Amino acid sequence: MWKYALVAASVLLSAQVSAGEAEIRARLDKAYPGLPINSVQSAPMPGLFEVSLGTGDVLYTTENGEYFVVGNLYQVTERGFNNLTEARQNQERQALLKELDANEAVVYPAKGEVKARLHVFTDVDCGYCRKLHKEIPELNAAGVEVRYLAFPRTGINSPTYHTMVSVWCAKDQQQAMDLAKAGKQPEKLSCDNPVAKHYMLGKQMGVTGTPALVFENGELVPGYMPAANLLQALGL
Repeated sequence: MWKYALVAASVLLSAQVSAGEAEIRARLDKAYPGLPINSVQSAPMPGLFEVSLGTGDVLYTTENGEYFVVGNLYQVTERGFNNLTEARQNQERQALLKELDANEAVVYPAKGEVKARLHVFTDVDCGYCRKLHKEIPELNAAGVEVRYLAFPRTGINSPTYHTMVSVWCAKDQQQAMDLAKAGKQPEKLSCDNPVAKHYMLGKQMGVTGTPALVFENGELVPGYMPAANLLQALGL
């Protein structure tokens, strides 16, 4: 008999969650039409719902969506504070990376055994991106495969965007990337390319500037990090 009670309770809870999700979506969309809501689900904290946005942000709302807060939700554990929001965002970025076609990245392969893979949202005209680029050989030598994704900070159809299209359309993408990172103009080319797709993916992951480093576990590190520190962060 208790099994039937558990099933009934589970069905009731599921219906309540679905009703809450629909109400929250409707309320937020009415207040802010076009808000890019990816998902709505019960939050780890009782009484709250977690709303994941296409901008990489997370909202925590009341059950009817009338009130919400933006920020990190922490869990107090015996080992310290556990950032639940960051963990959730890492999961979503990790899932997005798995959907990405590796052939669409400009890859600088590791020397020998691949010990880690690093995705870098880059802008060829960004000073700190150029500084990081000079340290790619050090990363490769330590076993890090670097996968460049395009993120022209000035937006789609900007001069930087067109330069990056030329890089992605080049027969030798590494050579074209090296030229662009050195402040030189690679051969102007046009083709079917993922530059705009990468830019939108970066926005979805919460990238706001370059370089933006995404580890295999989905962790996002904004800004430049020296190769020695980066290797340490990667556990190498």
